[in-house]
Amino acid sequence: MSNYYYIITGLPKLVLDLDERGFSYEAVASEVREQLSPADNKLIDWLESGFDADHLGHHLYTAAQKLPSEFLKGYYELDRKIRNAQVLELAKINNVAPEKYLVGEADTEFDGYSALLDIYKEKDMYEKEHRLDTFRWDCISELVTFHYFDMDVILAFLAKAKIVARWQSLDKEKGAVLFRQYVDEVRGTYRGIDNKDNN
Repeated sequence: MSNYYYIITGLPKLVLDLDERGFSYEAVASEVREQLSPADNKLIDWLESGFDADHLGHHLYTAAQKLPSEFLKGYYELDRKIRNAQVLELAKINNVAPEKYLVGEADTEFDGYSALLDIYKEKDMYEKEHRLDTFRWDCISELVTFHYFDMDVILAFLAKAKIVARWQSLDKEKGAVLFRQYVDEVRGTYRGIDNKDNN
C-alpha cells in the first residue's frame, strides 16, 4: 500500500500522543487500523489471534504459514518453538512424555533454544515472564531487520505494543521502562531511515 511510508513515519508521534492520554494496545491498534486496507486489517486479526492463548494450536500455527506476511510466518513459528521448549522443560522436570503436549515436532537446534531453557529454569515467576517477553521482543526485532516501509513493520510494531501494554498493567515501573525503550527504538529506527534517504 502506498501509505505504509506515512503510517510508519508517523508511529513515533502516535506513541507519544497515546502516552499522554494513557498508552494502550487497543488505542494504538485502532489508530493504525483506520489507515489500512481490509486485507491489511485481516493480517492484524491474525496477529491478534495469537494474543489469546485459547486460539493457539496446531491449526493456527499451520494456517499462519500460508499467510502472505513473512513476519506472521516467522512470528508464529517462533511462538510454536517457544511453547514447545517450555513443554520439553516441564516434561523433563515432571518426568513425563512430552509428545502429546507438543505442537508439531520439537526443534532443539534453533538459535535461542539454550537461552529459552535458561529462562524456563528461572525460579521467580515474575522475572521469568519478564525475561521471556524480552526474548520475544528481541526476536520480533530480528524478524523485520531488513524491512522498512511495509506491512510487516507495522505488525512488528503492534506485537511490541502488546508487550508494552501488558507490562504497564502488570508493573507500572517495568512498564514505564519498556515504554521508554519502545519510544527510543521507534524514534531511532525511523530517524535512521530518514537519514539514509537524505544521503
